Amino acid sequence: MNIFIAEDHQLMIDAYKTILSFSDVIGANPVFIEVKSCEEAHIRITELTQQNVRIDLAILDYSMPAFNEKKITNGGDVCQYLRQLQPECKTLMVTSIIQNVILFDVLLTIKPDAIVTKHDIDGDKLLEIITLVLSGKNYKSDFINEQINEIWTCEAFVSDLNRRILHFLALGYKLKQIAEELSVSEITIKKRISKIKQSLDLKDDTAILKEAKLRGYI
Repeated sequence: MNIFIAEDHQLMIDAYKTILSFSDVIGANPVFIEVKSCEEAHIRITELTQQNVRIDLAILDYSMPAFNEKKITNGGDVCQYLRQLQPECKTLMVTSIIQNVILFDVLLTIKPDAIVTKHDIDGDKLLEIITLVLSGKNYKSDFINEQINEIWTCEAFVSDLNRRILHFLALGYKLKQIAEELSVSEITIKKRISKIKQSLDLKDDTAILKEAKLRGYI
């Protein structure tokens, strides 16, 4: 079995390899392909596909050094690229990110077979998840489920456009800049911000970012 590990910390890579050596479903003599950045991941996935080498399982860290030339900025983008070239590969996304908006986007747009945060799992749990994924099942940790449920209780953040507006507001963008980035009118941005404010039960625009951070939306 060929196992692709994209993780920028060697300690974590070594831990995954040690834990997987105890798996009953991996089989004898697994081949581990290790990369530590989005650029390395893109290169190796491309090479392996061109060589007709099948990747059976991928364990992907969400936060890795970006490959801006190809607009691959995180493990989610790596997952999407891998899915394009090797759609049969099973994917496990592991992240230290706990903001529910980001987790929501990962599930909505990337749709890994399994997703967990790094504090959700130990060795035994990782083996259990790998077994589920390789059997064709999906998995989300309890923490991930709680975060996603929190998003669904706030209707304004189900919208991708609203989440992106909030992202740019957090970066300090002005309304005109946000409108240019998202290719919409300033009037649309103002209406969306009003909807977000209403959803958060706020009266003051300046409190949006503070409240959104408290609720884990950014």
